[in-house]
Amino acid sequence: MRLKEAFGLQEREVISLAGGGGKTALLFALAEELSSGRQGIILTTTTKIWAPDPSPSFGLFLSTQFSVLREWISRHLEDHPYLIVGQEKLTDGKMRGIPPQWVERLASISRVSILLVEADGAAGRSLKAPREDEPVLPENTSLLVPVVGIDVLGSPLDEQHVFRAELAARLLHRQTGGEVTPEVAAGLLGLILKRRPSGARAIPFINKVDLPGSLEKGKALARYLLTHESPQVARVVLGNAQLSPPVREILDNPKP
Repeated sequence: MRLKEAFGLQEREVISLAGGGGKTALLFALAEELSSGRQGIILTTTTKIWAPDPSPSFGLFLSTQFSVLREWISRHLEDHPYLIVGQEKLTDGKMRGIPPQWVERLASISRVSILLVEADGAAGRSLKAPREDEPVLPENTSLLVPVVGIDVLGSPLDEQHVFRAELAARLLHRQTGGEVTPEVAAGLLGLILKRRPSGARAIPFINKVDLPGSLEKGKALARYLLTHESPQVARVVLGNAQLSPPVREILDNPKP
């Protein structure tokens, strides 16, 4: 199954990814797949991502002025499989993204069919604790995809494995250094789900399930999410964002 079917994607979607464990890889996997069957795909971030190397797969444009950005998009939507936009390239090699309000305004461009948004960062960890101001979600988000890398299960709740581990322990009333269980991972994903914009669907993506023994761990986490975060979670998608095809399995919410 492709990502389009797994997430039940329609026209004019605004898809926001948050959490850890492979958001950027999933963002680009979605862009590559969706752009093969339609035009008007825009990839961006409301935080920072590594500036991508030039590629014939996309057009890249940076501007701190919305009017300039919008004009460039309007002129180049049909020139590339998909577009990547942001404000500027930073000295550390990352690209500074756009305010969430800009995402809402870009969605009004008639020929834009899908907006893909990375809405927070996790410093390369598979799991993170969100601050009160995270994720930075556009209000017109139609699909929220919390992401977690299943390799974090069984690891210590420390900064090596969980971004902002001390905050995670405090929010979940746990001890730092304790085991990251499905309950811990689901609890942190639940904090992201609580910030879901009104009307947005919620479908978590459990990444890296190609690792030995990880599929069963992923299913256990998915079942916990479907049981304890219901009715917010419509389904859970399991897979590996860096593989083709990236979807391995889907678990649906049994409740109506």
